[in-house]
Amino acid sequence: MSSRVPEDFHTITPHIVVRGVARAIDWYTSALGAHELLRHKAPGEGGVIMHSELLLGDSRFFVVDEFPQAPWSPQSLGGTSVTLHLYVEDVDELFDRAVGAGAEVLLPVSDQFWGDRYGMLRDPFGHRWSIASRIEDLSPRAMKARAEGWAKENQPS
Repeated sequence: MSSRVPEDFHTITPHIVVRGVARAIDWYTSALGAHELLRHKAPGEGGVIMHSELLLGDSRFFVVDEFPQAPWSPQSLGGTSVTLHLYVEDVDELFDRAVGAGAEVLLPVSDQFWGDRYGMLRDPFGHRWSIASRIEDLSPRAMKARAEGWAKENQPS
C-alpha cells in the first residue's frame, strides 16, 4: 500500500444522507449528470441502501439512506447548514436541468462580483447545491474592490 488515501478520491468527500436513496441516485444521475459507481444494501433491512458512491465530474460523493436510528436527512433535521458547490462548464444548462427535474430555486443564476456565473438550488431531498461557471479570473485587489462595491450597494436602507 503506497498511500492511506485511495487514489480515486480527493482529500474531502461529501457524505450525504437522504430519505429514499434509490430515488436520490436516480435524481443525481439524471439532473446533475452524476455516474453511479456502486451501491450496497444493508443486510436484513428490506432493501435499504447503506452506501452508494457517485462520481460527479472528477469528484466522488457518498449517498446513504436515512436509518430510523440515525435520522440525519435534511427532512428529519429541518434543513441543512451545508451547501455542496459544483463548478461546471455550463451553469445555465445544468441549473435548468436540475430545476426541470424538481429542484427548488434558492438563488437564480446570474453573474456575480467574484467572477462566477452562479446560482443556488435545493434538491428534492433537502440538500443545497450552488452551481457555477467561472467567467472571469480576478486578482485579489480586484476581488476586494468588487466586494466593497457590492457591500456598499447592498447595505440595508
